[in-house]
Amino acid sequence: MSTTALARRPRARRPLAVAGLALLALLASACQGTWGIRTSYRSYVAGPGGQGSITPEDGVVWKDAAGPGKGPFTWNVDWATFDPETTTGSVQMKGGVVTKAHPLGDAHALELSVWNPRLDIDGDEGTLVADLTYRPFTGTDPTTLPAIEAATDVPFATVDLSGVGWTRGSGGYYSIKDAPMVGIDAAMELIGWDDFYGTEVALDPLTVSFDPDTFAPQLFPAPQVVVSQTEGLRPGDQVIVWGRGFDPAAHTGTRPPLSGQPSGHYVVFGRFADDWAPSGGAPSSARSVIAQRWAVPAAQHLALDPAQTNASFTRLDELGRFQTVLTVGAGGTTGTYGVYTYAASGAVDAAQELAIPVQLIGG
Repeated sequence: MSTTALARRPRARRPLAVAGLALLALLASACQGTWGIRTSYRSYVAGPGGQGSITPEDGVVWKDAAGPGKGPFTWNVDWATFDPETTTGSVQMKGGVVTKAHPLGDAHALELSVWNPRLDIDGDEGTLVADLTYRPFTGTDPTTLPAIEAATDVPFATVDLSGVGWTRGSGGYYSIKDAPMVGIDAAMELIGWDDFYGTEVALDPLTVSFDPDTFAPQLFPAPQVVVSQTEGLRPGDQVIVWGRGFDPAAHTGTRPPLSGQPSGHYVVFGRFADDWAPSGGAPSSARSVIAQRWAVPAAQHLALDPAQTNASFTRLDELGRFQTVLTVGAGGTTGTYGVYTYAASGAVDAAQELAIPVQLIGG
């Protein structure tokens, strides 16, 4: 299962605010995508062959019902851009679908999760890009269970948009209906589907409606973190961490290398004490770091890593978004394993101190 952490802040309920939220919810229900990944794969995983499970996460829901032969899924649109003059843009959907099959004790031989699909539009052609976690499949009863691997921004499928008219409907939305999709070879090889389905893997069609005006990209009002998996992990497994609402201008560093500059924050897998937060005066000894990435604003990222090749850094964009991959491991002697975020380069920012506990098997 995945877990989401939100920064807490007091809220005052006002009629206008409630009305605004209701309107947003109505618009969100109209701006959604429908995609089932691949029908035969769902049937295999949840059926007698795979004896597994399919779990929608982070806002994704079954469109009709759960179970073998059921589907597809409804995905909320997170943001969208579109230029009608050039018929180019992107539609970012949010959430994930976690699939597991062939149980092996407290694990599964087959695991694949598809997260945050994004449709990149270029006229009659589209590309579906997704974040993936997967266990390389070596058989239903492998001698050694491979670790879970992760990859972000993977070109997953080509999308045929030749049947789209690119005119707004009566509700002001652009609509794509049942656009045919074919898996991209490199992605199919990555998750092992080339062995199951061969080449030119047909995927479920994509339907999505979006309004680029209402759902233009913007800074989320409070820091939020989502972790791709928080239970049943073993040392060596990888997880994806997504963040949004981390305002890059919220604080500045107090020590080199970013003293006096926007300094971003650390994204850590570690074993931390109950009282670990810098804003509470906790010393660094309260934070046993096992794996770390530094989410850095764009200008500072370029200064610290001109070639943009240092895996220690990840980009924090101007809208407070980041994504990164962490490899979990054992370490420390006390405290709670988890994914943690806190301000970097000596800064202290309680709003960006988030914690998501993680269950580690054999740690």
